[in-house]
Amino acid sequence: CQLGGSNPDTLAQSVPFVEQYGYDEINLNCGCPSDRVAGKGCFGAQLMKDPEKVRDIVHAMQRQVQIPVTVKCRLGVDDLDSYEFAHQFVSTVAQGGAKHFYIHARKCLLNGLSPAQNRTIPPLMYDRVHRLCHDFPDLNFSINGGISSVEAIHAHLHGVEGCHTVPRNLVGAMVGRLAMNKPVALWDIDRAVFNVPNPESTRSRRTLAESYCEYIEGRYADVPVENVSSHMCFKPILGLFSGIKGNKIFRQQLDTLGRSKEGRKTSAASIIRQALAAVEQAYPTALDQPLDPACPGDFSRIREGGFEQGLCLPAPEPKAQAEELPKVTIVNMGQDEVLDRVARMKQAVADARGLCDSIPWPKPE
Repeated sequence: CQLGGSNPDTLAQSVPFVEQYGYDEINLNCGCPSDRVAGKGCFGAQLMKDPEKVRDIVHAMQRQVQIPVTVKCRLGVDDLDSYEFAHQFVSTVAQGGAKHFYIHARKCLLNGLSPAQNRTIPPLMYDRVHRLCHDFPDLNFSINGGISSVEAIHAHLHGVEGCHTVPRNLVGAMVGRLAMNKPVALWDIDRAVFNVPNPESTRSRRTLAESYCEYIEGRYADVPVENVSSHMCFKPILGLFSGIKGNKIFRQQLDTLGRSKEGRKTSAASIIRQALAAVEQAYPTALDQPLDPACPGDFSRIREGGFEQGLCLPAPEPKAQAEELPKVTIVNMGQDEVLDRVARMKQAVADARGLCDSIPWPKPE
């Protein structure tokens, strides 16, 4: 369970409730760059500017519970973006009792970039997370940021043979957008990353969706339908058909049915099944379309999935070409020379047109 705040006393009062609900870990948010959080709220990534306060908050929280208190943060914030700053932040906060850091491997800018831009514009620096692992061998780290394929997850956790090894205390890879935008991409993760059989529910989009419907039916079995937020139930499955036909219909059906008067009296699972039926009617093969297996070690998929920022992979092999392409030489020219060449090209075109006009072409019969 993740908590946000900047007052050690109120956070310390909150954590016993989290433990009573059965969570096995409490995470302190020190990485969100949203203006509502880091600006007006004065917590999230803003806390990184005051490592001593974060240390005190972690200490106050940890004293109230038996489960671990961990920290989610960035590598830096605003102009505090050197490796030395990240090192000092981890060192200071660890004194409060934090033993596990989840690190988004890029800095954030609290002014000038939106939360979405802060997930893409500042460059990823995975190598700095590895340096932290080596410099703090008694702490655990999980890496986050830009990881968008199972192949990249495998590479981060297990390394790439011959060119990349994983620090012993890099114990996790965190994905967010991948799970939200394209959840089906993770269908093969048990086999590919953890070397255990995939559950039966991962055979197709149909079985995945039905398994999810059964889950929410069991989860809210004792809760009146009108007290269950269908919108929140839909969010984890919105991207079920991402990248294939049926995606637009599925999302539209969930939105339309969920907002309707009848939908407010209908369970979320029932609405999902109705949306699936609409997809199947329009595209009969979409629900049972084979899912692509993950290919750990596939360098192209590793690159596409986010990996090589500061880490090493073999250079990609050049793509074979059907025929030799003409070489183009680019030279630096001044403005006058460019204008002169353009004028000569225009004159050459005019001369060619004049030549064509002077030829006595035979008239068509």
